[in-house]
Amino acid sequence: MKKREIILDFTSLLDVTLIIIFFFVIFSHFDSEDKKAQTENKIAELQTAIEEAEDREATAEELSIQLEKELEIVRNSSERRAENVEEMLVYAQSGNIKALLIMQENNWIIRIISQESVISEIDFQDDIGTELSKAIEKAGYKKEDTIFCDFVFDGSLPGTASAYRSITKGFDMVKKEYQYLYYSETDLSIGEG
Repeated sequence: MKKREIILDFTSLLDVTLIIIFFFVIFSHFDSEDKKAQTENKIAELQTAIEEAEDREATAEELSIQLEKELEIVRNSSERRAENVEEMLVYAQSGNIKALLIMQENNWIIRIISQESVISEIDFQDDIGTELSKAIEKAGYKKEDTIFCDFVFDGSLPGTASAYRSITKGFDMVKKEYQYLYYSETDLSIGEG
């Protein structure tokens, strides 16, 4: 008997195998591109979330600083309440400062009175704000004290309007230094027949 030779032809099997490998490589490349794109999207989302978190943190810090300032104002106002009441009692007993405008022939002076005695006289040529500050200091007040002051004048006298403007500017300058200075104005000409 004759032996037959068996010839195995693997060509088609190799073709199919190579085709399968090509598909695997191509689809795995597409899959890695998709995964890469998804990863980049997630990284971008993460960076956006981090930036938003940093913005919120900065806003929270600003709000915290603002809250601290407002709390300080509330604390100071509570501490000042007793001092304000005390100064109002002094005011009620006429123990506050009085600024009396005295008109003269060609000029005027301001007489500063505290505790029934004259502590200063300010001439119209002086720097009103500086001289008022000195007079308030001379009366024993500190910059953080509550101060009530009466500004008394006779509006019917000639030159009073000009003097009034200069003096109120001086008071406004002093209020920058003495934060709790309050002054009232009394025009003696009001109510006269």
